[in-house]
Amino acid sequence: MRFTLSVVLVGWLCLNVVVVVDGDIGTAMSHEPPYTPTKCRGNSPDQFPEGGMFVAVSNGLWDNGAACGRRTCCAA
Repeated sequence: MRFTLSVVLVGWLCLNVVVVVDGDIGTAMSHEPPYTPTKCRGNSPDQFPEGGMFVAVSNGLWDNGAACGRRTCCAA
């Protein structure tokens, strides 16, 4: 009983250590303020979230401006 419990506990801990990550290779960039004008909403300061975290997108994701205002969720 004790051995079985130990094996189950060790197995559970090993499974929790394995993390599956799915992503793509890209380039990160940093820009200094002011961040305007932008291609989405020009000089409007309310286009940026309060937390100040926003991203630029590649041509593939840009989709001729369809990405403007699109919100995506990422695991933090």
